[in-house]
Amino acid sequence: MTPLKCTFKDIFGCVIEDGKTKIVLKDIEIPRIQRDYAQGRLKDDVNRIRDRFLNALLKAITGNNDIILDFIYGDVKDYTHPGEIFKRGLLTLLDGQQRLTTLFLLHWYIAKKENIDNNEYEFLNNFTYDTRFTSRDFCKKLICFSPDFNSEKISENIIDQPWYPYEWRSDPTIQSMLVMIDAIHDKLTNHDDFKNKKDLWASLVDNKKVSFYFLPVKDMGDPEELYIKLNSRGKSLTLFEQIKAEFEKNIKQLFSEEYTNDIYKKFDNTWADMLYPYKGSNKIIDDEFMRYFQFISDILWYQTQESYEPEKDAFKIIDSLFGKDCANANENIEYFEKSFDCWCGTNINSIDSFFTKYFCINSYETDKVKLFQSNINILKECFNDPRFPLTRKLLLYSINTYVQNRNIVSEAEFIKRIRIIRNLIENSENEILQKQMKPLLAESKEIILKENISKSETGSPGYNDFQKIEEREKIKWLENNPDMKDELYQTEDHKLLKGSVSIIGLENSGNFKKFRVLFENRDKHLIDRAMLSLGDYTQKKHDRFYTALNNNWDELFHHSNQRIGFDRTQNILNKLLESFSENDNIEDKLNSIIENYLNDKNTIKDWRYYFVKYHKYLNIDGDGNYIKGSNIYGYEIVKLNRYQLNGYNWNIYLYLLFKENTDKLILDNYYKNYSAKLQYKNNFIDCLHDQFIVYQGENTTAYKIDQENGIDTEDRVEKGRNILSSLGLS
Repeated sequence: MTPLKCTFKDIFGCVIEDGKTKIVLKDIEIPRIQRDYAQGRLKDDVNRIRDRFLNALLKAITGNNDIILDFIYGDVKDYTHPGEIFKRGLLTLLDGQQRLTTLFLLHWYIAKKENIDNNEYEFLNNFTYDTRFTSRDFCKKLICFSPDFNSEKISENIIDQPWYPYEWRSDPTIQSMLVMIDAIHDKLTNHDDFKNKKDLWASLVDNKKVSFYFLPVKDMGDPEELYIKLNSRGKSLTLFEQIKAEFEKNIKQLFSEEYTNDIYKKFDNTWADMLYPYKGSNKIIDDEFMRYFQFISDILWYQTQESYEPEKDAFKIIDSLFGKDCANANENIEYFEKSFDCWCGTNINSIDSFFTKYFCINSYETDKVKLFQSNINILKECFNDPRFPLTRKLLLYSINTYVQNRNIVSEAEFIKRIRIIRNLIENSENEILQKQMKPLLAESKEIILKENISKSETGSPGYNDFQKIEEREKIKWLENNPDMKDELYQTEDHKLLKGSVSIIGLENSGNFKKFRVLFENRDKHLIDRAMLSLGDYTQKKHDRFYTALNNNWDELFHHSNQRIGFDRTQNILNKLLESFSENDNIEDKLNSIIENYLNDKNTIKDWRYYFVKYHKYLNIDGDGNYIKGSNIYGYEIVKLNRYQLNGYNWNIYLYLLFKENTDKLILDNYYKNYSAKLQYKNNFIDCLHDQFIVYQGENTTAYKIDQENGIDTEDRVEKGRNILSSLGLS
């Protein structure tokens, strides 16, 4: 039978030819076998579908374009009443329930809002539910009810009616209908495109702006069996399937039918084949596709949109980036296609083998780039990780740029250039932000295609300026020292350096191997003590200074605009490296440096002396961050256990005494109680820059620390021990 094009009103009265018999369709019934009305469910995916469906309907009603809602299927039965001269038809709906129920509610709302005569919308009485009697009764009551359109939510007005029984709150169809009514009300009341529009009934009913195709299925077997076949999957279309259809619809408006069909085949064939090895536990590729789709869209969003924050709604993404109203739609679709095609070509037979060929994750390998993470296959990580971070996006974008341009970038050039990208990413923590992604992507592309590291003014958007300078210097240095390539790259790949060798310096390249030997499975606290013995290597930020205690090496070994003293750390480190040869016993050498420092009669007892001597109590309970105070010799140092001052922080010398006797002493939080002191029984002890003070009730006793020109000549920690001993601490 030829499908009939109908509007919601027209279908009531359309003529169905059954052989020689003509049946006039009068009623539509949702059968018991059908699911509940679902377009009003409060779930993210349903919210999105509802919003888009209503927008499409209302754009048609209020605009110039019509909309056709595809096919409606149902079984038509003759249930002519005795004495009637025409054949009366009952349509038992098999497919189209959701769309027709929404149209029922939309007609009801507009009819009531525009005070349409009852006779005009009487056909609504012929739409009924047989799934539950409550749903059927609700529809009848609704048709007779005129709501208060000044209400913020029409549903609340309905629920307050005396004819609305409490048990209806348990009917999922009724609850979904109420949500849809509120959604219609909100659109026509608050949405700028639809509010204050008039004559919507005429547009909907007379001008037939919304229609569908109706196909009776009387000759297709038992209706219930047919329903089961139509719904055999037991679930709605996945987001991937919806996006695929939406994408096809959009490119149809921009490209030829041949190109559109080609893209659609790629969705189902080559692209699906590429993704299939990475399918999840559900055995389908939908989630993996959507994550890669989001990655590609994010890249395009950063490059073409004004907003820093990429859109996450997949349907809005398609409209914004690939729709006919997007100025860059053609270029965006081309990039989208290339981003999939580049991993489907014959030159890359295995994605896994591509990544293992060029990258490593454990130790240095010649002609490979070490990644400081657990996953070597960045593309697979993108497929699997819904929170794919900005650093990975930059790296994958750079890799994709090469794979899409293998005809102009050689393999050797790629290995060299992706190392530069790795180095920049690892050393641009403060620069890699949403708002900077556009220039970061542009710089990445220039490096991959041309090995051009842009020179920019300090502080301008892009990768870290210090690291860009270093990368440019490395290129020139390698031109003059090609035999040192492996030495440089192996040092770059050290886990404490992550691409930056500035802490050693190209001018000190003879120390590269020594650095690796020194920090290879070595006691880092021993190295810290040796460096402090050679000089003050710490870096400062505002009133705080940073040591490498608690393994802060990676921070100190990288340039930061937030800290000063990088050159000081560099000088002391190289001084230590130059003090030994690669064949020395490193532990013996470090211990010798420390012992010489502590035993030298010329060593002043400033904060460095105490940090070297009493290190075992300073490498726990903290981040290696301290506040030195006004005394230049560090006799007012506060140890920060947490970065903020409201954490547990202590006077360093009281802290050292406390750690020796934690079972007998109490040390309060320094910034919790600004007069915090070390407590032994009823004695309270404070440490100032030149004395200890003991408080015993109202009595105070001062214990001067021997000093010369403001510098300790006796060990103040030993002095504190003696004071505690005199108070009875054994």
